[in-house]
Amino acid sequence: MRTHSENLELYLSSGGDPKLAKLHKIGSIQNRSRIIYLLSKLEKNTKTAFPAEIESPEREIIKEDPVFLKPEVPKLAGLITQYPAELHPVYHELEYLWSKFCELKLELNATSPEHEKKAFGIQIKIFQLFEKFDKNKKILDHYSDYKHILPIESKRNFDKMTQLQLDLERRNIATLICRRQQTIKKMEELLPEETDPVFNKKLSSLNHKKEQLQELILDQEKIIQLLHS
Repeated sequence: MRTHSENLELYLSSGGDPKLAKLHKIGSIQNRSRIIYLLSKLEKNTKTAFPAEIESPEREIIKEDPVFLKPEVPKLAGLITQYPAELHPVYHELEYLWSKFCELKLELNATSPEHEKKAFGIQIKIFQLFEKFDKNKKILDHYSDYKHILPIESKRNFDKMTQLQLDLERRNIATLICRRQQTIKKMEELLPEETDPVFNKKLSSLNHKKEQLQELILDQEKIIQLLHS
């Protein structure tokens, strides 16, 4: 999948409006969805400007009834038996998210160009879905690589906090997440080779920091849900 910056560059190089590109420069879900939608419109216009060669009228055209098949879920994370029982719900949700993506993609493809608002809404749903998908995939990938289970839900209770306290805590956690990500990046860069005597100790410390980061991310998500409930 292309990054938001790459989509912006492609949009501009394809003749897109520079003012719109500047307006949607920040990579929020809405802006990313909007740029992808504008790109799809440019691609459709290009196809319309250069139509395919028209078939000869003498040629017999056989129309077949469309066959709708349930999209097969790819083994994106291997087999479920590769994971401990604690991660089976994560695996099942990954499969569900993939099926849901296929449904939304078909719905988006069937949406006519004049229904721009509807198409934009579907794009936002797809991006929100893929955010969840990436988080689940990260948990499964981490176990596959290190045989270490990351937390999958927040254990903190924020029910007694006011809206103001929740927002303050959200900001504090966002700062902690940023610091933890920087620490993990440095630790990954300094991680020695597997043959090094201190490798296992360094790897254990790294996984501990990743576990702390995951806990912070889950706490942040829980707070955001409470703020919007």
